[in-house]
Amino acid sequence: MAKDGIPTVSEITQRKTRDRYRVIRRPDGTVEIEANGEEDHGFAMDALDRIGPLDQESYYQDFMRAAQVASAASSSTPSASNIPSIAIGKAVVQWLAEIKSSTKTKTKTFKIKTTAVEGFARHYGEMNPLKDAQRIDVGNWVMALRSSKLETPTIVNKLSYLRGFFDWAKARGYYPAFAKDENPAAGQVIYGMREKRQRRALGFKPFSKEQVQALYDTKALEGGLSESARWGAWVGLYTGARVAEVGQVTLADFVEVDGIPCIRITDEAEGQSVKSDISVRTIPIHPALAKLGLLKRVESLRKAGESRLFPSVKTDGCRPPVS
Repeated sequence: MAKDGIPTVSEITQRKTRDRYRVIRRPDGTVEIEANGEEDHGFAMDALDRIGPLDQESYYQDFMRAAQVASAASSSTPSASNIPSIAIGKAVVQWLAEIKSSTKTKTKTFKIKTTAVEGFARHYGEMNPLKDAQRIDVGNWVMALRSSKLETPTIVNKLSYLRGFFDWAKARGYYPAFAKDENPAAGQVIYGMREKRQRRALGFKPFSKEQVQALYDTKALEGGLSESARWGAWVGLYTGARVAEVGQVTLADFVEVDGIPCIRITDEAEGQSVKSDISVRTIPIHPALAKLGLLKRVESLRKAGESRLFPSVKTDGCRPPVS
């Protein structure tokens, strides 16, 4: 309440006075006050005169802050009319070129990504503007994939690559901004109850202790596997590394950390790759591997001029160069 019992504009707009005024707020933040008569009009004008500048009123300051936030948000989000109209076929070519040059995508994975996203582009129309592609277009493509008898997991994989493409397009300004969960390729496929039961029944299951013991029985290993394959099996067992990770290990990946012999799983050497950044790791060598002679094998290969733990294993679809 202002001095002399005169109400503030905030109090007037919140109708905390007698019904002597009609308060009108304009979109630009200004306020008009209509009085019922000459006496009330004079009272209102006196109130405004004594209150002082309108920009000191809390309601007005809140109003202006909200307006500034809304203005900033609208200016930072490009409207559809400001997005360049690039054909989706051309955008796909650019996306593929970027991921091929900036990431260590395996040849096989790159081909799968290419097939998936180019497949959607052909279905949508390679000359059609990327910015106009909608969820319904992706949905129609999914229906076409189902009609071709593709299994749900395969369709899900294709959609995951298409999601990456739309994320890239948004970042490049080729597609309207969307929230994280509103990617056009997101949420297009849901596993039915029958499929969920099948996945539980037929999906990957861990080996039992007895099965592991049978697989790693000394006689079974020596009788059915080559020396390199046996070492691959042992290294995988005692490091927990994936098959591809074991196969791409170089001799330079055998290091010591605080006096402890370790194996590095990394993507630094040519032909190496990892599933994600957190897959890069250093693993202490299990005493059982040392007892089996792994470190001796490493030294022997170094003396022979080799650079990899498994010289004959293909990496990224290619055999290592012969030195």
